[in-house]
Amino acid sequence: MKILESCYISDVRIQNRIVLPAMAMNLARDGYVTREMIEHYGKFARNNVGLVIVEGAAVDPRGKDLHGGLAIYSDKFCIGLNELAEEIKYNGSAAGIQFLHPGGCATPKVEGNEPIAPSSVEYTMFMHGKKSFKAKARELSREEIRSLVEMFAEAAGRAKDCGFDLVEINAAHGWLFSQFLSPNTNKRSDEYGGSFENRIRFSLEVLEAVKSVGIPVIFRIDGSFPSYGGVSDDEILKYAVELEKAGVDCLHVSGGFAITPMIVKRGILLSGAFKIKSAVKVPVIGVGGISVEMAVDLIEKGKIDLVALGRALLADPELVIKLSEKRIKDIRPCTRCNDCIDRLFSSRQFIAKCSINPEVKIEKVEKPKKIVVIGGGVAGMEFARIASIRGHKVTIIEKDQQLGGNLIPASISSFKSDLRSYLEWLKGQLKNVEVLLKTEATSEKIKEIGPELVVIAVGSEHDIPNIPGIETSLKAVDVLTGKVKTGKRVVILGGGRIGCETALHLAEEGKEVTILEILSDIALDLERNYRFALLRELRNKNVKWLCNFKAEKVAERKIFGSIDGKKVEVEFDSLVVATGMKPRKIDIKLEVPTYYIGDCVKPRNVGSAVYEAANLASRI
Repeated sequence: MKILESCYISDVRIQNRIVLPAMAMNLARDGYVTREMIEHYGKFARNNVGLVIVEGAAVDPRGKDLHGGLAIYSDKFCIGLNELAEEIKYNGSAAGIQFLHPGGCATPKVEGNEPIAPSSVEYTMFMHGKKSFKAKARELSREEIRSLVEMFAEAAGRAKDCGFDLVEINAAHGWLFSQFLSPNTNKRSDEYGGSFENRIRFSLEVLEAVKSVGIPVIFRIDGSFPSYGGVSDDEILKYAVELEKAGVDCLHVSGGFAITPMIVKRGILLSGAFKIKSAVKVPVIGVGGISVEMAVDLIEKGKIDLVALGRALLADPELVIKLSEKRIKDIRPCTRCNDCIDRLFSSRQFIAKCSINPEVKIEKVEKPKKIVVIGGGVAGMEFARIASIRGHKVTIIEKDQQLGGNLIPASISSFKSDLRSYLEWLKGQLKNVEVLLKTEATSEKIKEIGPELVVIAVGSEHDIPNIPGIETSLKAVDVLTGKVKTGKRVVILGGGRIGCETALHLAEEGKEVTILEILSDIALDLERNYRFALLRELRNKNVKWLCNFKAEKVAERKIFGSIDGKKVEVEFDSLVVATGMKPRKIDIKLEVPTYYIGDCVKPRNVGSAVYEAANLASRI
């Protein structure tokens, strides 16, 4: 496979065409490299990733992206940076480090930050996700701009001395360079604003200064959906060409809509990369929700030179090894749920973690146990997978005709195919697990098997609100699985994840859908990028919603309620309930140690079920 062949960026040899792109993890402390960070990046090098690009490091103490963000604006950070570079290189990967400056998006909530930008305009502090807010940036003076150019050059000198093979400038994703490029955020009238040539001047000056240090440079740019708008396709191409003329060694082509959720088509950012690839001779890296199968095909056909797999490598750090061993079906597929981003870009900014890869330590047991798992949903399967790897003899008892539990209805819609891939992967990892389908977990059946312990993972069920007449309604889970059919006009009671996804599912079938939500808005429990994309699709399908709706009764194909004290009634052919879930109860008497995991403890999300199951399985 060509994707596993070596290539070069400038004079730096890359052992294969797979890149770990810079992804903020919040693992630094006060800007310093930590032991956890060294282990994190070393893990990818040990698993044969061709180029490992360390997350964005701040070149300016006023421009940090996160509380736990990395920094390179002072020599005091070099001890850890050197250790980090050596860990990556000694394990076989080329080592890169990204430089960033949020500019006007430098959130004031991070100590020492000051929003500074080409012009004094208001910016959204999007790194706080659902808790984003706006702040006005201070306009940079000419002297400050020249000082920033020097800061990038000084950072490059540190990176080179610390042992990094190359550096990447993040000129995409709404950061400082994007703010200079867009005429909507750059209102300057001097040599750094106005014409296209002036708006890219800062980029070219930084590139020249960094190149003068003597280290290869990658520029990461928006090739599509340019941040803040106002930049034409022709200007994007011209930008790439001018960077090449100025000596850039590689172009990493991303887009303004960078962290694509599962509802967005995979590879949506590639069109920009293809155009730039045809216009330049330097290597081009493509990125943006690319699956392993897509990556292999893209490189084989020469559409891009290298492929960046970010969240995919978080989901399975062994991806490259499994690919080289032709075990593609064993690669844990990223669901693009964006829980990693939701943790990182939260009001408190936590460490980014993959929801389906808990990375627990899996060690063989000295004395294997006979274990029965009741319930074949996410928690039950993940527990069984890890427990069986450790050597335990595991039997899953599942009352339905297939494994999956609530992951089946959750992944059945066309826009949830990534989640369906994970479900199929999980089922495929149970090779050494006995599975009893269409089997009731009775006390007699458990006694017949004779386990030493039992794990109960029976999941959750709909929590039906106490509203007169609600018994005539349908359950969202039954609608999604096709167990019941709806009429043409559908009202969905509940506008959280389940309600909104069910609404889109029905709208795609041509139904006329209205969502009724008790809160001030819908989809408030979703990650910011996914929520934005889902709301857009709901609008495109003419789904309507009413918020602050308090349901009172259901009668004569109408639901009656009030909004802010005003009486409201909504007609329907079918009423679907999606107001939340509750733990499913199981009436069984057992004489062996028993553990409860997953939604039968408390309904949450896939990640909570996986982590709870994995941690239990790793210690039993």
